[in-house]
Amino acid sequence: MRSLRHASAVTLLAACAACTTDARISFSTHVGDPVAGATLRVTVEDGTRRWTWTNDDFTTSESSGVPTSPSVSTGASGTAHVAFELRDGATVISTGSVSMPLQGDWAWKVDLIASTEDPKLRCFGCQGSHAFPLAEAWRAEGRDSIWMVWGGNSISHPVIY
Repeated sequence: MRSLRHASAVTLLAACAACTTDARISFSTHVGDPVAGATLRVTVEDGTRRWTWTNDDFTTSESSGVPTSPSVSTGASGTAHVAFELRDGATVISTGSVSMPLQGDWAWKVDLIASTEDPKLRCFGCQGSHAFPLAEAWRAEGRDSIWMVWGGNSISHPVIY
């Protein structure tokens, strides 16, 4: 009986080791000209913590060439609220926010994209998108909106898209 309990405890511990409550979120920007010169402010809240990123907080990797925020650990339940604001001095160019459910073993990635067409239509693994108006003076051919597009993936067992 004792070895059965020991085997059960070892099995349970091994199963729990494969589970993770880790949850993350990061943000990338693909706005391009003429909006690329604007001041970007991104705020992420998970119910207990708040992160704010501005232009200087984004780094561009050589492999992707896309400015990306740090990846931060969030709560493993509740809701993440992600908001952005693009400004040129006192002029608001675009602003918007979205919410997404938090869960353990999950990493959300939110992208900001200047486009007329919904970028989600050309995206594998994207789970949502929402358009926000872009101020008239900041529009370019094929870019009349700022889109927030988001998708996620398991941290411990990621799907390769």
